[in-house]
Amino acid sequence: MCVSAGVHHRRIHLDLTLQLQQAQGGHPESNLGDIFGKDDRVAVYQTRVSDSVGTLLSDHVDAGAQVSYSGCLIENVNSLAGNLNGYSPNWNATYANFIKNQKTSTGAKRLDMVGFTYHHALGPLIDATSLDLEIKIHKLIHAKTWGNQGYSNGFFPAEMAFSERMIPTLVKNGFKWVIVPNSHISRACKDYPFSPAGDNNDPPNLADQVNPAQSRYFNESVSRGCTPNNAYPFSYRPHYAVHVDPNDQKEYRIVVVPAAMAMSWKDGYSCYDTSDMDAIAPVSDPKHPQLVVLAHDGDNAFGGGYSYYMQCVPQLASEAKGKGYHMTTVDTYLEQFPLDDDDVVHVEDGAWINADGDFGSPTFVNWNWPLTDAEGNFNITDGWQLNERNWAVITAAQNWVTTIMESTSVRLDHVQAPQSDSTSAERALHLFLPALTSGYMYYGAVLDMPVKQTVACNNAIEEARNVKLVDETSGPSIFALQRLPYNPGGCGAGSLWHYKYTSMPNSFFVWTFVHDISGVDSVTIHVSSARSDEQVGSETWKSLPMTMREFPAANVYNSSSIDFFVMPEEIANEYYIELTGYKNEMVQYYVSATDKRGNKRQSDTYRVYVGDGEGPCDQGDRDREQPPHA
Repeated sequence: MCVSAGVHHRRIHLDLTLQLQQAQGGHPESNLGDIFGKDDRVAVYQTRVSDSVGTLLSDHVDAGAQVSYSGCLIENVNSLAGNLNGYSPNWNATYANFIKNQKTSTGAKRLDMVGFTYHHALGPLIDATSLDLEIKIHKLIHAKTWGNQGYSNGFFPAEMAFSERMIPTLVKNGFKWVIVPNSHISRACKDYPFSPAGDNNDPPNLADQVNPAQSRYFNESVSRGCTPNNAYPFSYRPHYAVHVDPNDQKEYRIVVVPAAMAMSWKDGYSCYDTSDMDAIAPVSDPKHPQLVVLAHDGDNAFGGGYSYYMQCVPQLASEAKGKGYHMTTVDTYLEQFPLDDDDVVHVEDGAWINADGDFGSPTFVNWNWPLTDAEGNFNITDGWQLNERNWAVITAAQNWVTTIMESTSVRLDHVQAPQSDSTSAERALHLFLPALTSGYMYYGAVLDMPVKQTVACNNAIEEARNVKLVDETSGPSIFALQRLPYNPGGCGAGSLWHYKYTSMPNSFFVWTFVHDISGVDSVTIHVSSARSDEQVGSETWKSLPMTMREFPAANVYNSSSIDFFVMPEEIANEYYIELTGYKNEMVQYYVSATDKRGNKRQSDTYRVYVGDGEGPCDQGDRDREQPPHA
């Protein structure tokens, strides 16, 4: 068995310096000095991870750590260097030297500053154009900060939020592997033992359960309030995952490296030992040994402190070596234990278990709660929610960004850091990207978080209007498709359904936000279904118009915790449809949109199994007949 440490440096959700706070009427309202002035953060942002790995050099030839360090955090620390007590003018030198000089037995970096979104953006919910741009400008600041020593082979998604829809963008940017929660590989197994109280979110949809049945599951409750249940050795080994890009119809593949959910949580909140690893170690395959990746917030909770880095890590490494386990890095493991070409798995959508109320929900509910009425009842046709409202604001500005990217050339270094000769296009992209910071959605109606997306989008649109677009051929921007219920004709659970195992109707809503700077002409959903394995792949598609609704930008329910003291220049409209008449069928669907100029764009294709809707929901419900699979 191999053990690898992953340290996740969360973006501190700030875009302004201490000086700007004083100059902007008290905004941002966060206490920046308190956030950045904590001794443990001062240490871990500059030296402590390399200090920790340094304790392992003599006894562990392959030991190391993967660290995600956002571009925003780099900018913030750059601004604090020499200005806030404890931040050195050459704050990055220790890490840069360690990266350059310390290698594993295969020549891999012992300290791997992995790929990341520049603004801690939630990859599955943002447009592929912006995900690509976030990665590209992160590469630039990575080289400026850590030296031209090559960008990482690996990518760590913010909040470990992953969807296979991200794979084409990751592969096109040169990534060979991506960290994913092992729970979303396990939940995609045909025999996954779902527990409403253990998973604390919706059951996996049967359309996702295509991975082979497993005979062994390791489950353990964590203090967050859930009990991850993971197949071993299956979900503790890297595999390939694939996705077909809807734009070029090519299949892309990447290595998915599972992070151990329960083990990671425990490692982030106390000194961790090998007892959990001992329980799963006996079934490890020498050709493809299990890789226990421990990933957590590197500057939050116990896992961000001196005791963790300088005491717990060396203690765990020593105990692991004594048990015959091998401390390693992801790159080193993949070099020593290459995957079989046919080792392909499916990864269900979702983030890690760390977000309270989300627990790895396949619909990312902590950042993406469905529309509700004033009493909190779901209402897709007339409802409203703060986070959805802000996704509508982002979708509107996104179309300006996409149009610019597809209509004119920009210099990436000017997008990352505008100069006096930067163009309006470059400045518009630079101003827009901070709107994607996932922390604004995570915290919701706290302080001035509700307006931060609007401020960024307004500034971007104002600058974008100065760009001369000739022969504009970009189609509308389409937000990631949403579905409620997640398991039509099946069962729901978790926070969406008040933590009760609840029967769901066969009918379901699909909705999204769509915007185009030239105006939207039509939005259509394309649907097919199959009742048997023989029919999958030979279905007849039907096209249905979606209903448009002008989505309200105001504080519709007059929440006292929301202060929209800045309103958006533009906001996308909602498009929705209720799909009915399906029972015990695999349904596929995608959305296409056309603007007033005739330009078109289509979404990714989504799959859902629609059950019989007869309930009741109980543990025996998981024994129903398996659906057809492609």
